[in-house]
Amino acid sequence: MGRLAKFWFLTKREKGFLFEAIVLLSLSTVCVKMVAFREIDRFLRTHWRGGIRGDTDHKHEIRLVQRSLLRAANAVPWKSLCLSRSIAEFIMLRRRGIPAVLYAGAKFSGHSSLHAHAWVDTGLETNDKSSDNFGFATVIRIGNTGC
Repeated sequence: MGRLAKFWFLTKREKGFLFEAIVLLSLSTVCVKMVAFREIDRFLRTHWRGGIRGDTDHKHEIRLVQRSLLRAANAVPWKSLCLSRSIAEFIMLRRRGIPAVLYAGAKFSGHSSLHAHAWVDTGLETNDKSSDNFGFATVIRIGNTGC
């Protein structure tokens, strides 16, 4: 099934999430490449720190945000970095009042090479040794999962 046909069968809500994900992913990609990270950090810390809703049933919305970002990453003609995807996911979750934390970490791997990775945690996932984020030492933490 082609991309257009798949898009056609999405619900109105899923189309809205996908559009938002494409816009935020595009903006975050441009910002990561052109803006100093200290400015991005300051923006995320000042504009997306509050507004967390009190109810705790966010699993469906979290899955919808993550699915929309995966679809957006596959739709754009460039390879999106984990930092760009994480920034977009963090903003989409916080806009909906869902508690989220953006992490950036680093780890050494064989032959003294340094790997960096960024991810978002909502507090609902389990952090185990099979996770892509396991083994990274947290360098930056933005946000919190508590109210």
